[in-house]
Amino acid sequence: MKNTITILILLWLIPYAAAQNIDMALVKSDENFRWGVRAFHSGYYNDAVLSFEKAISFKPEKILPRLWLGKTLYKSGFEQTALNEWHYILDSGRGDSLLRDTTRVVELRRGVASELKADENFVIVQRIDANLESYYPLRRPSSVRIREDGSVFIVAFATNEIVVVDINGDIQEIWRGGIRGFDHPFDILEIDRQFIFVSEYGGNRIAKCNLSGDKIKVFGQTGTGAGELLGPQYLATDNRGYIYVTDWGNSRVNKYDLDGNFILSFGGKQTPGSLLKGPTGIVIQDNLVYVADRINKNIEVFDLSGNYLDGLGSGQLNGPEGLASKNANSIIIADSNRIVEFDPGKEVWKTQGDLESYAGKLTSLAYSPNGELYVCDFDLNTVFILSDISTLYSSLFVQVENVDATNFPQIVVNLTVEDRLGSPIIGLRENNFSITEFHQPVAETALIRSVNDELPMEVALMIEKNSGMEKYLSEIRSTAGEIHSIFERGVKIIGAGIKPQLEVDFAASPLDFLEAATRGMIGDKWNFDLALHRAASELIPGHNRRAVIFLTEGSLPASSFQDFLLTEVTSYLRNNSIALYTIYWGRDKLSAELDYISRETGGKSRYFYSPEGIGPLLDEVIKRRVPLYTLTYRSRSPSDFGRKYIPMEALVNLLRRSGRAESGYFAPLE
Repeated sequence: MKNTITILILLWLIPYAAAQNIDMALVKSDENFRWGVRAFHSGYYNDAVLSFEKAISFKPEKILPRLWLGKTLYKSGFEQTALNEWHYILDSGRGDSLLRDTTRVVELRRGVASELKADENFVIVQRIDANLESYYPLRRPSSVRIREDGSVFIVAFATNEIVVVDINGDIQEIWRGGIRGFDHPFDILEIDRQFIFVSEYGGNRIAKCNLSGDKIKVFGQTGTGAGELLGPQYLATDNRGYIYVTDWGNSRVNKYDLDGNFILSFGGKQTPGSLLKGPTGIVIQDNLVYVADRINKNIEVFDLSGNYLDGLGSGQLNGPEGLASKNANSIIIADSNRIVEFDPGKEVWKTQGDLESYAGKLTSLAYSPNGELYVCDFDLNTVFILSDISTLYSSLFVQVENVDATNFPQIVVNLTVEDRLGSPIIGLRENNFSITEFHQPVAETALIRSVNDELPMEVALMIEKNSGMEKYLSEIRSTAGEIHSIFERGVKIIGAGIKPQLEVDFAASPLDFLEAATRGMIGDKWNFDLALHRAASELIPGHNRRAVIFLTEGSLPASSFQDFLLTEVTSYLRNNSIALYTIYWGRDKLSAELDYISRETGGKSRYFYSPEGIGPLLDEVIKRRVPLYTLTYRSRSPSDFGRKYIPMEALVNLLRRSGRAESGYFAPLE
């Protein structure tokens, strides 16, 4: 009887024991998943991968750890392995539309499609229409200019105003020129984020203003003499610090320095071979000055000294006004009621956009950094915003970089926003973002940092350490000193030797920094891929602007990609918004692989002894923009004392485009 009771008790306990075993596997899976999420948000991707793999090993059927594993592998540069994980989920029928879109974008960027740019077909996506009560009453918009931060200048000719609108078309500021005011302003030009120049058609002068729109000085005066003006219209600048203005009444172009000193005039009777009759738009591209002539219905080309070179577009144009550079190989033209694109190298003309049936008189156009085309219609009191139709059917690529829940329920989120080919989306405002948890809106969302702000720049100075670099010690010392003086507490040194290592961290003294930069030039072997991977890993936890500056002779050893493939180390930098800038000493020694990584990550390569020196490269590092946005919000979700995974979703809307990202976090344990 006793044995029978014992057997019955054991039979009764078997299901509970089995359940307990399953629960233990689940507990271990969840514990490793929690550690993986925390490691990911801290920027420790290697630890995160290991934790997610352990979580999957305990519960292979769970999808969430696989999603996070794929995301972490992508951030780690192992894109193909990440795609394998995502396809496993999709093939099992448990992936959603976001995962499908993410997979397509990553595959697009990895394939040849990323190098091929299809012909654009622009359509209207928005109108800033002064005839509607919902818009500010712009009267006779004559010019539109896009600023580096994505905001837009619109010159209102009839009301003597310059209106500043944001990326969504919402008015931010209205400038009227201070006490002296503007007299029928026509065009506006911002130079080096320092000064703004405004052509005043009614005042026959050019106003030099500060960044608040207040006049500092004016130059030019009414007349036909040297430097005098009769109806100044369009403005342009070259890369040598001069501005050019088309002088309608005098049928010429005037050139001034940035202090307003007159340099020369060209295009009128004094220029052999050229006779401008109605100069309008002007653009400078490849050190050539292109000037539209509305009366002659053509474009005339000059060098920077005003010598006439060529005439273009006869029989192609109806009444050209504003000109703008689309890219290094293309110029776009506001031609009466249509947009024309011209390729100077191929001498190919084509009509662009769909404005002919809508437009009155188009006077000015400009490309935004996000790919939109803004066009002024002088007669209709309207600014059209156009986008390539292909972008309307493709999502923005949004990634949550990390979630900081240290002060739960107050949450800090860093995220990036790009187009499908990886170009940053800039100028987004707070109302472009929406954040939810468990598909419910969060509270008190605020945008506290954006790509437009002066985010801290963190630099890893990577130095090739071998005996071949000894002959450049003086140059290395001076370069390291210049870099330290620029970035001060925001630069560290990675020694690229046999065993790459951190030699000095942030906030090193100048003496310690220079000593570390020049020591250890021994042996003839060094590991490039490990060093670059280490340099990038040192920057990732900071969640700021990031760059690696590499000092090298220029060539790479044959064993350079033994630990990480070329594509893997490139993806590691690119997927974490880290650019590689290469400074090399060996003439004709720059390896193709180094140049490739620099270009693919948004950086550049520069020969140390080039005529312009390394100054322009360092300027680019200083001005580098990354598509990083930081938001805060207050969570409404229960945390279960830090044990509960809280999913969050970030949605971004811009005009007719949108994108979203999913992430999640754990609150601190209580």
